[in-house]
This record gives sequence, structure tokens and C-alpha cells, in this order.
Amino acid sequence: MNLLFVRSLLYAVAMAILPMPIQAATLSVKLQQQVRAATFEVVISKANKDPLSYEKPLPMELVPFAERNDRYWSIGTAVAIGANTFVTASHVISVGAGSQLGAPALRDGNGKVYMIDRILKFSLPEDYVVFSVIDPPTTARALPVSKTLAIDVPVFAVGNALGEGVVIRDGLLTSLTPEARDGRWKWLRFSAAASPGNSGGPLLDSRGRVVGIVIAKSPNENLNYALPIERVLGGSEKAALIEIREPFGLPILQDTTVMDFKSAFPLPASYAEFSKQFLALNLQYYESQVAQLLAEQSDKIFPKGETASFFAGTFKRYDPTLVTQKDDKSWELLDTSNDHETKLPGNGRVWNTLGPRMTLFRVQYPEASSDVDRYSDSKGFMDILAKGLRLSRLVGAQSIRITSLGDATQATTLRDTYQRVWQVRSWSFGFVDLQVIVFALPTPDGYVGMAAQSGPAQISVVTQQMKLLADYFFVSYTGTLPQWRTYLARNELRAGAFDQTSLDFDYAKGLNFHTKRLRLDLPNDIVRLGDKTVLNVRMAYLPDGDKLSWEPVSVRVSQEVDEKTSILASRQPKPAEGATKELQSRWDQMLTRTGDFAGGPRHSDDFRELWFRTVVGPTVADKPASLYEVTYSTEEALLPRQLDERRARVLNSISILEH
Repeated sequence: MNLLFVRSLLYAVAMAILPMPIQAATLSVKLQQQVRAATFEVVISKANKDPLSYEKPLPMELVPFAERNDRYWSIGTAVAIGANTFVTASHVISVGAGSQLGAPALRDGNGKVYMIDRILKFSLPEDYVVFSVIDPPTTARALPVSKTLAIDVPVFAVGNALGEGVVIRDGLLTSLTPEARDGRWKWLRFSAAASPGNSGGPLLDSRGRVVGIVIAKSPNENLNYALPIERVLGGSEKAALIEIREPFGLPILQDTTVMDFKSAFPLPASYAEFSKQFLALNLQYYESQVAQLLAEQSDKIFPKGETASFFAGTFKRYDPTLVTQKDDKSWELLDTSNDHETKLPGNGRVWNTLGPRMTLFRVQYPEASSDVDRYSDSKGFMDILAKGLRLSRLVGAQSIRITSLGDATQATTLRDTYQRVWQVRSWSFGFVDLQVIVFALPTPDGYVGMAAQSGPAQISVVTQQMKLLADYFFVSYTGTLPQWRTYLARNELRAGAFDQTSLDFDYAKGLNFHTKRLRLDLPNDIVRLGDKTVLNVRMAYLPDGDKLSWEPVSVRVSQEVDEKTSILASRQPKPAEGATKELQSRWDQMLTRTGDFAGGPRHSDDFRELWFRTVVGPTVADKPASLYEVTYSTEEALLPRQLDERRARVLNSISILEH
């Protein structure tokens, strides 16, 4: 037998017994046309005008043609399941609640847009919403539905994949997975590809019937989620159902809580009324979580809990931070070493932390800048803050720096528990449905505060959390004497702690700084005064019975910023039991006037700087609750006798009122 013939015969037999390739499941052309006619993009309008300014013209040619010429953002998919009855995922619709861009809408394959009219059904836990539209399309026939499900049969995921139009992709129905909480329904798991934009689209069987609504893409595997259509068909027509159970925490606390939140509001409702009710419940949910967590932590929440070291500490910092729990549950100042600083001309500065959710900031205006409109000019304020926040817009592959957000879209004030007056403002990004929310606290040299970004549905929640954090905000004050005079004259914006504080100075005579605990009457020849003289006032939270007060506890007057000649009077409370050994040792030295507080003259190795450090206040026998450190340093060429005389005059300029 011919060898070539044998080989050919064996090859033919082998091919005959090998499994043939599986053909991809498809829908007929007619079915595909029906599906496309019944499937819509969910869109939201783009902003008509960009309020932002940029470092250079935007290279919009880098954005795909269709995207840059589209008047709408594509945010999901919806499908017709009845006469003027459409369904999508609830997260597609609810994310736009409160949007500055208006209500979501549907768009068909010809580009015609239909505004949402009424919400007919809504379930947050099952992630679906049924609604009608104004002037519904006449060409779209509702797709048939099927409650019959079988594993390993072909299914088709239909949706506005990646915002580039409706596409149909095939796969298999792989499993029915119980919902995580109580197994009240089973999610459809399927292998058909799903991309951003597929949410809310139909999952079809091989006959083009809707068996589910695409809900989510699996982050780790190509097994995606859909809700069985029978859950939608059997859903309540009388109430929107809200149900959430998840861990909740606050940035200031280590522990979390788990809240089981359930609520509802009447349906049907207009989209505007739905949004109003949804946002109200969203805020109610947040406030309920906060109340539950604070109740659970009532014996640990500041100023209770482990606070001995905190109240005995003397925190010498002027960049802001928060009072927070450490890992061991003791209260301390938040570590803000993950920070960034942007220098401004004229010794100005923008400092900010680099937190993922919220940033703390400090703005120090250039020395020569006028403060006439400083606290009323929202655009000017944000223009400077933006230099530090380094806001940018991604256009194509290029990141373009944002130089201005324009005027604030909303502005109000908040007086916190400690009578600090916050300017609360928000700015719209315009090119995306986000806002920047800023809580800014005026200071003599500029501002300190908090800034966060939020989508429309979370703005009220983010704002409420920032209000809560305002009571845990830690800041001290610094500025030149002219800056202080202007700040204290602004009765409507200065912190309430300074209502009982007076500052008076005459460059030729001296300075008088009085609080309810301390008087500093400083002659000009001890520290020469001028426009560049810096006054630092350190603030502290002080236990006051069952409450806390927030007061000035330290004052430093420096001839200039470099502190070549300065005087410091700083309150040191007696450490409570549980304070660190370092704090207890410091207190013992102050009480006995020994060690660092012996009061004798000191000098640097090169004798250029002279100083002394001593204590003002009661003695050991009086068992004082607090003492005051007094430090004076200078680079004047003084003889020992002259320094002793200076010491006597410094101590004579300080009066302690609380003993």
C-alpha cells in the first residue's frame, strides 16, 4: 500500500474522531434588530460651559471624535420591558441624584433623547429601578421576558459597553449564586463579557427573551452578575426599598460599627421627588451610623478615653491636624508627615496632606498681599489653594493642570462647638460631575482647613462628616502684628476664643497681650517691635468639668520670623496618671525649677545666642494644676549682669491669672 495513502487515511480518521469547534451562539439578525431597538443608553448631559481655567489650551484633539462631540455622558444601559416601562440598575440612576447636570435620560440608536418621567419601582439591595419617560419612543417594542433558567445554556449580555454604543456578547449561564446576606434570591452568574456601561442592560436567552438585568462586572474573573427578571416583575409598585448593611467608621476612631438600615418611601414619584427622598435617606443613613458608632464608643470618645498624655502635651505646631485615636486607642494628633508644600512668592506657602479622601491644608499669603478682599474672594482663595492641591484634568494621555475653578457655586458659614467660624464653600469641576468642598478657617496669616471631593449623591454626607471633623480640628495661630490686628478686628470671622483676648501694641512703647489666664505686658526694649514682628499663639483643648474649652495657652513674640530675639510664655498642665515618663519628668523639673528649668543663663557654643528658661507659677507646696514655662532668647551682645537684668524684666512682664 502506498505510504502517502496510508498517512492520508490516518489523518482523515483522526480528524473524524476529534471534537469539532463549538460555534459561538448567536441571535438571528431579526432578533438583534429587535433587541437594539428596545435597548437604550442611559445618559446625562454635559455641562454647557466649563468654569475652569487651565495652564494651557486643552488638547481636545486627543479625545476620540465621538466622545468630544457628544453633548452627553453615557453612564449605563436600560431596556424596555413594557409600554413606556424601562428597567436599569438602580446605581445607574441613583448616582445622578442631586446632579448639577440635571436628570438622567435615555438615548436610542438614532441619538434621540427621552427624559425620565416617573420612578415606578426601586430596590437598592437588588439594584434595579423601573421607570417611564416623557414622550416615549414609538418604534421600540418591549422585549419578552422569561423566568425559566437553566445552567450552562447560552446567554447574551446586551449593553452600552464602554460608552461606545449597544453591543451584544455571548456566553453561558454558569451558576445561580445566593445573595450574600440571607440568600433571599439568587444572582445569575454568566460568562458573557461585561464592560463599564453594561450596567442595567438585559441578559437574554437564545430566543431573545430577558432573563435578567446586568448588575455588576466581577473584578477578578469573567463571571459577571445579573438579577433575575422575576425579581423585577415581582417588585413593589408602592415603595422604593432602601436596605444597607455594611461596616462604618470615622477617620478619628479605630473601631467600626455595623448598621442594619432599612427604610422606604412612596412610589410612583417624579424623578425630582425621587432624588429628594433618596438623598434625604442617604443622609439619614449616615447620621444613624454616626449616632450608633458614637453611642458604642461613648466611654472612649474624646475627651474621654485615654487622654492623659494628650492633655499634658504641648504641641508646638502650626500646620493643622486632627485629634484622633492611635492604634492603642489613646488620643493623639494625627500624623501628617505624608504632606506637600508649595512655595509662593513673597514668603507665601500652601501646605497640604496627601490623604486619599480628604486633605488638610494651610494657606499662608505672601507678605505683601492685601487682605481687603481676602476672606470674601472665593475665586482668589481657591486659585491659591489649587497651587497646592495640584488639581488636573486628564485629556487623552495628557494631564493638564487646573489653575482656577472660578467662583464658588455655594458659600455659607459654620460656627463649630468651639465657636470657630468656618467658611464652607464648594466648586464644580464642570467637565465631570464632581465638586470640591472646602471648610476654611480664617487665620491671621491666611487660612487652614479641610478639602474633599464628592459626587452629587454624597455631597450632603461628605459635608456632614466634615462638620463633625471640624470639632476635632487642631490648629494654632501665627502672623505678623499687622496681620493679627486685622484678624482680631474681623468680629464676624475670628474664632470665639479671641472674644476674651485683647492685643494692643505700639512699636515705640511695647505690646500688651491679655487672655483670661495670662497677661503679657512687654516693653519694646525686650523685643523690638515692627511690621515683621511675629506673634505665635498656641491653642489647646482644655478639660472644663464635663466639657472642653479651646483656648490660647501659649504666646511667643519674635522680633522677626527667624526668632533672633523672642519671648515665650507657655502653659504646662500637670500630667494626669497614665501620661508618658517624658511628660512626668518635664513636670517634675518645672515644679522644682531644676534641670532645663533652673533659670540660669545659657548660651550656644559660639556664644552668639543667649537664653534662659524658667517657670512662673506656684511652688511644690501649693500642688499646682498648671505652671508656665518662660523662655527668652536673643542674639544681642549682653553681659551676664545685663542678661540677669533682662531676666528680671521679662518675668515682671508676665502675670498668671489662673492661680
